[in-house]
Amino acid sequence: MRSVLAIARKDLRLMFRDKGDVFFTFVFPVLLAMLFGFVFRGAATGGSRIAVALVVESDSRIAAGLAEDLAGDASLDVRRVTTREEATDGVRDGTFTAAIILPQSMQAGADRLFSGGSIPIEAIIDPVRRAEAGLIQGKLNELAFRQFPKLLADDAQSKRMFQSMREAIAASKDMGAAQKLAAGALIATAESFVKSMPAGDGGSKPAAGGAGAAWSPVQVRMQELPPRTGVPRSSFDVSVPQGMVWGIAGCVGAFAASVVTERSRGTLVRLRLAPITRAHLLAGKGLACFVTALLVELLLIVLAVTLVGTRVAQPGMLALACVLSAFAFAGLAMLIAGFCRTEAEANGAGRGALLLLALIGGGTIPLFFMPPILQTLSYASPFRWAVIAIEGPLWRDVAPAAQVTPLVVLAGLGFGGFAAGSRLGAFRDAR
Repeated sequence: MRSVLAIARKDLRLMFRDKGDVFFTFVFPVLLAMLFGFVFRGAATGGSRIAVALVVESDSRIAAGLAEDLAGDASLDVRRVTTREEATDGVRDGTFTAAIILPQSMQAGADRLFSGGSIPIEAIIDPVRRAEAGLIQGKLNELAFRQFPKLLADDAQSKRMFQSMREAIAASKDMGAAQKLAAGALIATAESFVKSMPAGDGGSKPAAGGAGAAWSPVQVRMQELPPRTGVPRSSFDVSVPQGMVWGIAGCVGAFAASVVTERSRGTLVRLRLAPITRAHLLAGKGLACFVTALLVELLLIVLAVTLVGTRVAQPGMLALACVLSAFAFAGLAMLIAGFCRTEAEANGAGRGALLLLALIGGGTIPLFFMPPILQTLSYASPFRWAVIAIEGPLWRDVAPAAQVTPLVVLAGLGFGGFAAGSRLGAFRDAR
């Protein structure tokens, strides 16, 4: 163990002596985190389609029609889920921008449409996606109004609406007998007029839509997802993991290049003359990379908490996520060092591969802003799993059970990187 610590201390000293490595490992990610935080503050963002979860609790005709129109809308990527809890969890963990709920009370609201009632629709929005709340609310109003002609064309539904209207007038204490009689005649005329109208689609009866718009019978209730900690979120909560991505990328590139440099210059061969094994050598260098990555993560978290007021939702889980992220990328550094034969390869191909993985893994564009094809490609990037693992306990406050997958993936990447890097390094040394 003493030899492992000695190698780690030596590599850390070399790393901190290189001003370029220190800048790109510690200063550059802080600058990026601050820059992205200001850029994304209040910006209208999103991919080509907004991902929403849809919960249909009502078996009414208007709920079925609205669900069909939502699914067919080109600006929305709608996925049906079973329960409100499932939809809310999806919004909380970033799978969906919002959850749309068509409640059981939609039928009662439709029955009382002409007697003071309204058709309720609920939406739960991710607080970090406030810019899209207005678009979703407008879309819900638009699609709901399209259902009115279908309601009027449904004889059973029309009878219930007009009957509810008659009951409301009969029970009114503010109307006199003459007014009630006139209102009843007006209802009968309207009912006769509706029956005489031909059936058609949502756009064939503008009169119904116009009338609906006059008294706004649709009630869309937008509700921000309440953080379990009760703390508002900011754009810096999103940009801090981005800064970590670039800091870790710089750390991995620096240590992978240093291993290749020592191999090409014969330093590793001379170290092997000491009473240490190849495993000790690899562990020492991996430990140095691990410590540096942890320092980068700690630096950004401390700055976020002290400078911009970020509050960590789950400190224990965040600590675990940072440790496993640092371990995963220490393994990745050893893997890259094993693949590269020369300093030029390490500084060119190695850093280029890291740059590409960082770009598709959430380093430049936050994962939930990416179009679907990039979100799919990001599964191949270890940076994606680090971002998800850190965002969960940092500001999303995701349930611990939902954080298991990214943590397991990071642990697997770490062990796999060390194992593969050790084998490749042994092969390079043998040559």
